[in-house]
Amino acid sequence: MSLYESFAKPRWRYGLFAATVMLLGGCDKERSLVDLENFVQTVHRDTVPRVDPLPELLPVESVLYQADGAADPFAPSNVFGKGDVEAEPEPDPLTPNASRVAEALEKFPLDALQLVGTMQIDAHAWALVSVPDGQIHRVVEGSYLGQNNGKVVAIDLDQSALEIEELLQGPTGRWEIRPTRLSVNH
Repeated sequence: MSLYESFAKPRWRYGLFAATVMLLGGCDKERSLVDLENFVQTVHRDTVPRVDPLPELLPVESVLYQADGAADPFAPSNVFGKGDVEAEPEPDPLTPNASRVAEALEKFPLDALQLVGTMQIDAHAWALVSVPDGQIHRVVEGSYLGQNNGKVVAIDLDQSALEIEELLQGPTGRWEIRPTRLSVNH
């Protein structure tokens, strides 16, 4: 063992011991907690909270509503247009037949149905429609499908598509026809 090695080993151990004692001495719990409490008290004592004043509110002018000569904002002529308002509207010719027995495909929304194909047997056009559970139903012109009283008005054999007219209530409460097309590439 050389002279340097004999001096270096004990010094290294003593240095490590001295550093450990200094680190542990710096972690004195009581001393650091008291210093922290003094610092917090000093900061809070010298700090004055600053709150901006609230903005001044403008006076509100009150108005007394009198509907004597003014227009009624909820009158049917103001809501539905300026035309003459009928006291008893005549029956809507597009009203769906409530006594008609619903067909099997009317349980499903139209976007859940899928056109599988079209075919022609003799002079009659047929369409095959698949429902979400995988069953396939045969459809002809005049059949109903979808939840909005959709009626098949035409079967396009060339483009493999169904022309459908749905009945929906419009904003005035009257029934309106909405044409829809269901194709194989839906």
